[in-house]
Amino acid sequence: MKFGELAARLALLAGSLVFSLIFLELGCRVMRSGPQGLVQWPNLVRERMSTSDARGDSCAYAYDQTVGWALPPGCTSPSYNVGLDGFRRTPAATRLPGPPVLATGSSFTNGEEVADNESWPAYLQTLVRRQVVNAGVSGFSLDQTVLRTEQITPVVKPVAIVASFTPDDVRRSELKIAWSRQNPYFAMKDGRLDLRNVPVPGHSHGPVPLPLAAQLFGWSVLMDDVAKQLGIHEGWFYDEVRAVPPGAGEQIACLLMPRLASTGVPVVVLAQYSRGHWMADTEGKNRDLRIVRKVFDCASAAGLIPFDLSEPLEPVVRSRGVDALYQTDHHSAEGNSVVAELIMKKLTQEHLLPSTEDR
Repeated sequence: MKFGELAARLALLAGSLVFSLIFLELGCRVMRSGPQGLVQWPNLVRERMSTSDARGDSCAYAYDQTVGWALPPGCTSPSYNVGLDGFRRTPAATRLPGPPVLATGSSFTNGEEVADNESWPAYLQTLVRRQVVNAGVSGFSLDQTVLRTEQITPVVKPVAIVASFTPDDVRRSELKIAWSRQNPYFAMKDGRLDLRNVPVPGHSHGPVPLPLAAQLFGWSVLMDDVAKQLGIHEGWFYDEVRAVPPGAGEQIACLLMPRLASTGVPVVVLAQYSRGHWMADTEGKNRDLRIVRKVFDCASAAGLIPFDLSEPLEPVVRSRGVDALYQTDHHSAEGNSVVAELIMKKLTQEHLLPSTEDR
Protein backbone atom coordinates (compact mmCIF):
# COMPACT_ATOMS: atom_id res chain seq x y z
CA MET A 1 0.00 0.00 0.00
CA LYS A 2 1.39 3.36 -1.00
CA PHE A 3 2.01 6.04 1.62
CA GLY A 4 -0.54 8.41 0.11
CA GLU A 5 -3.25 5.75 0.13
CA LEU A 6 -2.45 4.84 3.76
CA ALA A 7 -2.56 8.49 4.78
CA ALA A 8 -5.91 8.91 3.07
CA ARG A 9 -7.36 5.91 4.88
CA LEU A 10 -6.05 7.12 8.22
CA ALA A 11 -7.50 10.57 7.58
CA LEU A 12 -10.86 9.01 6.70
CA LEU A 13 -10.76 6.89 9.84
CA ALA A 14 -9.89 9.91 11.99
CA GLY A 15 -12.63 11.98 10.38
CA SER A 16 -15.19 9.22 10.99
CA LEU A 17 -14.10 8.97 14.60
CA VAL A 18 -14.36 12.73 15.14
CA PHE A 19 -17.78 12.81 13.46
CA SER A 20 -19.01 9.93 15.63
CA LEU A 21 -17.80 11.61 18.82
CA ILE A 22 -19.46 14.89 17.84
CA PHE A 23 -22.70 13.04 17.06
CA LEU A 24 -22.57 11.21 20.42
CA GLU A 25 -21.78 14.44 22.27
CA LEU A 26 -24.75 16.25 20.74
CA GLY A 27 -27.01 13.28 21.42
CA CYS A 28 -25.94 13.11 25.07
CA ARG A 29 -26.55 16.83 25.46
CA VAL A 30 -30.08 16.62 24.08
CA MET A 31 -30.87 13.60 26.26
CA ARG A 32 -29.62 15.31 29.41
CA SER A 33 -30.79 18.92 28.95
CA GLY A 34 -32.96 19.04 25.84
CA PRO A 35 -32.32 21.54 23.01
CA GLN A 36 -30.89 24.02 25.54
CA GLY A 37 -27.94 21.69 25.97
CA LEU A 38 -26.87 22.47 22.42
CA VAL A 39 -26.52 26.15 23.26
CA GLN A 40 -24.94 26.17 26.74
CA TRP A 41 -21.55 24.46 27.15
CA PRO A 42 -20.31 25.17 30.69
CA ASN A 43 -17.57 23.19 32.39
CA LEU A 44 -19.67 20.48 34.03
CA VAL A 45 -16.96 19.43 36.44
CA ARG A 46 -16.51 22.98 37.69
CA GLU A 47 -20.27 23.28 38.23
CA ARG A 48 -20.51 19.94 40.02
CA MET A 49 -17.58 20.72 42.28
CA SER A 50 -18.92 24.24 43.01
CA THR A 51 -15.56 25.73 42.14
CA SER A 52 -16.84 28.64 40.04
CA ASP A 53 -15.78 31.25 42.58
CA ALA A 54 -14.03 33.39 39.96
CA ARG A 55 -17.27 33.75 38.00
CA GLY A 56 -19.15 35.11 41.00
CA ASP A 57 -21.47 32.09 41.25
CA SER A 58 -23.59 32.69 44.37
CA CYS A 59 -23.68 28.94 45.09
CA ALA A 60 -19.92 28.32 44.86
CA TYR A 61 -18.39 27.17 48.13
CA ALA A 62 -17.16 29.96 50.38
CA TYR A 63 -13.56 29.91 51.58
CA ASP A 64 -13.16 29.40 55.31
CA GLN A 65 -9.76 29.68 56.97
CA THR A 66 -10.73 27.27 59.77
CA VAL A 67 -12.50 24.43 57.97
CA GLY A 68 -11.40 25.01 54.37
CA TRP A 69 -14.76 25.72 52.77
CA ALA A 70 -18.34 26.32 53.85
CA LEU A 71 -21.76 26.84 52.36
CA PRO A 72 -22.13 30.17 50.54
CA PRO A 73 -24.46 32.52 52.48
CA GLY A 74 -27.37 33.72 50.38
CA CYS A 75 -27.16 31.00 47.73
CA THR A 76 -30.47 30.73 45.87
CA SER A 77 -31.65 28.24 43.26
CA PRO A 78 -34.88 26.32 42.52
CA SER A 79 -34.09 23.40 44.86
CA TYR A 80 -30.98 24.36 46.85
CA ASN A 81 -30.88 27.43 49.07
CA VAL A 82 -28.63 28.67 51.85
CA GLY A 83 -29.64 31.34 54.33
CA LEU A 84 -27.58 34.38 55.22
CA ASP A 85 -26.43 32.42 58.28
CA GLY A 86 -24.60 29.94 56.01
CA PHE A 87 -26.88 26.98 56.76
CA ARG A 88 -29.00 25.11 54.25
CA ARG A 89 -32.58 26.23 54.56
CA THR A 90 -35.19 24.10 56.31
CA PRO A 91 -38.84 25.10 55.83
CA ALA A 92 -40.57 27.26 58.48
CA ALA A 93 -37.51 27.16 60.75
CA THR A 94 -38.02 30.65 62.18
CA ARG A 95 -41.52 29.91 63.53
CA LEU A 96 -40.52 27.01 65.79
CA PRO A 97 -39.97 27.61 69.52
CA GLY A 98 -37.20 26.37 71.79
CA PRO A 99 -33.46 25.87 71.31
CA PRO A 100 -32.64 24.03 68.07
CA VAL A 101 -31.09 20.68 67.26
CA LEU A 102 -27.79 21.11 65.40
CA ALA A 103 -27.08 18.70 62.52
CA THR A 104 -23.48 18.58 61.28
CA GLY A 105 -21.67 16.32 58.84
CA SER A 106 -20.95 16.03 55.14
CA SER A 107 -23.16 15.57 52.07
CA PHE A 108 -25.52 13.08 53.75
CA THR A 109 -26.46 15.72 56.31
CA ASN A 110 -26.49 18.57 53.80
CA GLY A 111 -28.92 16.65 51.60
CA GLU A 112 -27.00 16.14 48.38
CA GLU A 113 -29.26 15.20 45.43
CA VAL A 114 -32.52 16.31 47.07
CA ALA A 115 -34.43 19.57 47.60
CA ASP A 116 -34.27 21.75 50.72
CA ASN A 117 -37.33 20.14 52.30
CA GLU A 118 -36.12 16.59 51.54
CA SER A 119 -32.93 16.43 53.62
CA TRP A 120 -33.09 14.42 56.83
CA PRO A 121 -32.63 17.57 58.98
CA ALA A 122 -35.70 19.06 57.25
CA TYR A 123 -37.78 15.93 57.88
CA LEU A 124 -36.49 15.72 61.46
CA GLN A 125 -37.59 19.30 62.07
CA THR A 126 -41.14 18.40 61.13
CA LEU A 127 -41.10 15.32 63.34
CA VAL A 128 -39.74 16.96 66.50
CA ARG A 129 -41.50 20.31 65.94
CA ARG A 130 -38.30 22.10 66.81
CA GLN A 131 -35.85 23.97 64.58
CA VAL A 132 -33.12 21.75 63.17
CA VAL A 133 -30.12 23.71 61.89
CA ASN A 134 -28.69 21.95 58.84
CA ALA A 135 -24.96 22.75 59.04
CA GLY A 136 -23.87 19.85 56.84
CA VAL A 137 -21.30 20.69 54.15
CA SER A 138 -20.76 18.40 51.19
CA GLY A 139 -17.29 16.92 50.93
CA PHE A 140 -16.35 17.33 54.58
CA SER A 141 -14.10 14.80 56.25
CA LEU A 142 -14.81 13.77 59.82
CA ASP A 143 -12.16 16.12 61.20
CA GLN A 144 -13.73 19.04 59.30
CA THR A 145 -17.12 18.09 60.75
CA VAL A 146 -15.69 18.20 64.27
CA LEU A 147 -13.98 21.56 63.65
CA ARG A 148 -17.19 22.96 62.16
CA THR A 149 -19.21 21.68 65.12
CA GLU A 150 -16.83 23.40 67.53
CA GLN A 151 -17.00 26.57 65.43
CA ILE A 152 -20.78 26.99 65.33
CA THR A 153 -22.06 25.39 68.55
CA PRO A 154 -21.52 28.61 70.58
CA VAL A 155 -23.48 30.51 67.92
CA VAL A 156 -26.39 28.09 67.48
CA LYS A 157 -26.66 27.13 71.20
CA PRO A 158 -28.37 23.80 70.44
CA VAL A 159 -30.20 21.52 72.84
CA ALA A 160 -28.52 18.54 71.17
CA ILE A 161 -26.11 17.82 68.31
CA VAL A 162 -26.34 15.07 65.69
CA ALA A 163 -22.85 14.73 64.18
CA SER A 164 -23.01 12.49 61.11
CA PHE A 165 -20.18 10.73 59.31
CA THR A 166 -19.64 8.00 56.72
CA PRO A 167 -16.73 5.53 56.62
CA ASP A 168 -15.28 7.51 53.70
CA ASP A 169 -15.35 10.70 55.81
CA VAL A 170 -12.86 8.94 58.09
CA ARG A 171 -10.57 8.18 55.15
CA ARG A 172 -10.68 11.78 53.97
CA SER A 173 -9.35 12.86 57.38
CA GLU A 174 -6.00 11.66 56.03
CA LEU A 175 -5.89 14.32 53.29
CA LYS A 176 -4.58 17.88 53.14
CA ILE A 177 -6.11 18.46 49.70
CA ALA A 178 -9.56 17.00 49.02
CA TRP A 179 -11.89 17.82 46.15
CA SER A 180 -8.97 19.93 44.78
CA ARG A 181 -9.28 22.20 47.83
CA GLN A 182 -6.90 22.85 50.69
CA ASN A 183 -8.29 21.75 54.04
CA PRO A 184 -7.15 21.51 57.66
CA TYR A 185 -5.80 18.18 58.83
CA PHE A 186 -4.56 16.55 62.01
CA ALA A 187 -1.23 14.80 62.43
CA MET A 188 -0.44 12.73 65.50
CA LYS A 189 2.37 13.88 67.75
CA ASP A 190 3.22 11.98 70.94
CA GLY A 191 -0.19 10.32 70.84
CA ARG A 192 -2.01 13.63 70.55
CA LEU A 193 -3.65 15.51 67.71
CA ASP A 194 -1.66 18.30 66.09
CA LEU A 195 -3.81 20.60 63.92
CA ARG A 196 -2.03 21.73 60.77
CA ASN A 197 -2.66 23.75 57.61
CA VAL A 198 -4.62 26.37 59.59
CA PRO A 199 -5.25 29.09 58.62
CA VAL A 200 -6.12 27.14 55.51
CA PRO A 201 -4.27 28.56 52.46
CA GLY A 202 -6.53 30.47 50.10
CA HIS A 203 -8.79 33.48 50.03
CA SER A 204 -12.36 34.43 49.21
CA HIS A 205 -13.24 34.13 45.52
CA GLY A 206 -9.89 32.48 44.84
CA PRO A 207 -9.90 30.03 41.92
CA VAL A 208 -9.92 26.32 42.74
CA PRO A 209 -7.74 24.31 40.35
CA LEU A 210 -9.32 21.37 38.57
CA PRO A 211 -7.40 18.37 37.24
CA LEU A 212 -5.98 18.94 33.75
CA ALA A 213 -8.42 16.48 32.16
CA ALA A 214 -11.39 18.39 33.59
CA GLN A 215 -9.96 21.71 32.46
CA LEU A 216 -9.63 20.41 28.89
CA PHE A 217 -12.74 18.26 28.55
CA GLY A 218 -15.01 19.28 31.44
CA TRP A 219 -17.47 20.78 28.97
CA SER A 220 -18.21 17.37 27.41
CA VAL A 221 -21.40 15.61 28.51
CA LEU A 222 -20.15 12.45 26.79
CA MET A 223 -16.91 12.46 28.77
CA ASP A 224 -18.83 13.27 31.94
CA ASP A 225 -21.10 10.24 31.45
CA VAL A 226 -18.15 7.96 30.66
CA ALA A 227 -16.25 9.15 33.75
CA LYS A 228 -19.26 8.46 35.98
CA GLN A 229 -19.91 5.03 34.46
CA LEU A 230 -16.25 4.01 34.92
CA GLY A 231 -16.08 5.46 38.42
CA ILE A 232 -13.27 7.85 37.46
CA HIS A 233 -13.34 10.49 40.16
CA GLU A 234 -9.86 11.35 41.37
CA GLY A 235 -7.95 12.91 38.50
CA TRP A 236 -11.13 13.83 36.62
CA PHE A 237 -13.48 15.52 39.07
CA TYR A 238 -10.85 16.41 41.66
CA ASP A 239 -7.31 15.93 42.97
CA GLU A 240 -6.32 14.52 46.35
CA VAL A 241 -3.07 14.92 48.31
CA ARG A 242 -2.38 12.74 51.33
CA ALA A 243 -1.11 14.25 54.60
CA VAL A 244 -0.81 11.19 56.86
CA PRO A 245 -0.35 7.45 56.19
CA PRO A 246 -3.28 5.29 55.04
CA GLY A 247 -5.30 4.03 57.98
CA ALA A 248 -4.32 6.92 60.26
CA GLY A 249 -7.79 8.41 59.80
CA GLU A 250 -9.28 5.86 62.18
CA GLN A 251 -6.90 6.80 64.98
CA ILE A 252 -7.47 10.49 64.28
CA ALA A 253 -11.24 9.93 64.41
CA CYS A 254 -10.91 8.30 67.83
CA LEU A 255 -8.89 11.19 69.21
CA LEU A 256 -11.48 13.65 67.87
CA MET A 257 -14.31 12.24 69.98
CA PRO A 258 -13.26 14.04 73.21
CA ARG A 259 -13.31 17.30 71.26
CA LEU A 260 -16.96 16.69 70.39
CA ALA A 261 -17.66 15.94 74.03
CA SER A 262 -16.03 19.22 75.06
CA THR A 263 -18.84 21.19 73.36
CA GLY A 264 -20.83 20.66 76.57
CA VAL A 265 -23.91 19.62 74.56
CA PRO A 266 -25.26 16.05 74.24
CA VAL A 267 -23.91 14.63 70.97
CA VAL A 268 -25.30 11.73 68.94
CA VAL A 269 -22.53 10.42 66.66
CA LEU A 270 -24.42 9.12 63.63
CA ALA A 271 -22.94 6.61 61.16
CA GLN A 272 -24.46 6.84 57.68
CA TYR A 273 -23.81 4.72 54.62
CA SER A 274 -23.73 5.39 50.89
CA ARG A 275 -25.50 3.41 48.22
CA GLY A 276 -22.16 1.74 47.53
CA HIS A 277 -22.15 0.14 50.98
CA TRP A 278 -25.31 -1.82 50.24
CA MET A 279 -24.03 -2.82 46.79
CA ALA A 280 -20.63 -3.94 48.11
CA ASP A 281 -19.56 -7.53 48.74
CA THR A 282 -19.21 -8.93 52.25
CA GLU A 283 -15.60 -7.77 52.53
CA GLY A 284 -16.54 -4.21 51.58
CA LYS A 285 -19.44 -4.10 54.04
CA ASN A 286 -17.29 -5.51 56.83
CA ARG A 287 -14.58 -2.91 56.14
CA ASP A 288 -17.11 -0.10 56.58
CA LEU A 289 -18.52 -1.64 59.75
CA ARG A 290 -15.05 -2.15 61.24
CA ILE A 291 -14.25 1.55 60.77
CA VAL A 292 -17.55 2.56 62.36
CA ARG A 293 -17.11 0.21 65.32
CA LYS A 294 -13.68 1.66 66.06
CA VAL A 295 -15.02 5.23 66.01
CA PHE A 296 -17.99 4.23 68.15
CA ASP A 297 -15.79 2.59 70.79
CA CYS A 298 -13.99 5.92 71.19
CA ALA A 299 -17.26 7.89 71.07
CA SER A 300 -18.70 5.81 73.92
CA ALA A 301 -15.51 6.21 75.94
CA ALA A 302 -15.83 10.01 75.53
CA GLY A 303 -19.41 9.99 76.81
CA LEU A 304 -21.02 10.48 73.40
CA ILE A 305 -24.04 8.58 72.06
CA PRO A 306 -23.20 6.35 69.07
CA PHE A 307 -25.98 5.51 66.62
CA ASP A 308 -25.25 3.17 63.73
CA LEU A 309 -27.84 3.28 60.93
CA SER A 310 -26.68 0.04 59.29
CA GLU A 311 -28.75 -2.27 61.50
CA PRO A 312 -32.10 -0.42 61.44
CA LEU A 313 -31.73 0.39 57.73
CA GLU A 314 -30.94 -3.15 56.62
CA PRO A 315 -34.53 -4.49 56.76
CA VAL A 316 -35.80 -1.32 55.07
CA VAL A 317 -33.29 -1.75 52.24
CA ARG A 318 -34.34 -5.39 51.87
CA SER A 319 -38.05 -4.58 51.76
CA ARG A 320 -38.05 -1.39 49.67
CA GLY A 321 -34.87 -1.84 47.65
CA VAL A 322 -31.77 0.31 47.28
CA ASP A 323 -33.28 2.33 44.44
CA ALA A 324 -36.12 3.55 46.66
CA LEU A 325 -33.79 4.83 49.39
CA TYR A 326 -30.92 6.18 47.29
CA GLN A 327 -30.25 8.42 44.32
CA THR A 328 -26.86 8.21 42.58
CA ASP A 329 -25.02 7.73 45.88
CA HIS A 330 -26.89 9.70 48.54
CA HIS A 331 -30.30 9.16 50.06
CA SER A 332 -33.43 9.94 48.10
CA ALA A 333 -36.23 11.91 49.70
CA GLU A 334 -37.75 8.62 50.85
CA GLY A 335 -34.43 7.50 52.30
CA ASN A 336 -33.96 10.76 54.19
CA SER A 337 -37.48 10.48 55.58
CA VAL A 338 -36.65 7.02 56.96
CA VAL A 339 -33.36 8.31 58.44
CA ALA A 340 -35.15 11.23 60.12
CA GLU A 341 -37.67 8.89 61.77
CA LEU A 342 -34.85 6.72 63.12
CA ILE A 343 -32.98 9.76 64.48
CA MET A 344 -36.14 11.12 66.09
CA LYS A 345 -36.68 7.81 67.90
CA LYS A 346 -33.06 7.84 69.09
CA LEU A 347 -33.31 11.42 70.39
CA THR A 348 -36.53 10.52 72.19
CA GLN A 349 -35.05 7.32 73.62
CA GLU A 350 -32.07 9.25 74.96
CA HIS A 351 -34.37 11.97 76.42
CA LEU A 352 -32.54 14.69 74.46
CA LEU A 353 -35.66 16.65 73.48
CA PRO A 354 -37.22 18.75 76.26
CA SER A 355 -40.99 18.63 76.51
CA THR A 356 -43.16 21.43 75.18
CA GLU A 357 -43.49 22.87 78.69
CA ASP A 358 -39.70 23.22 78.92
CA ARG A 359 -39.43 25.35 75.79
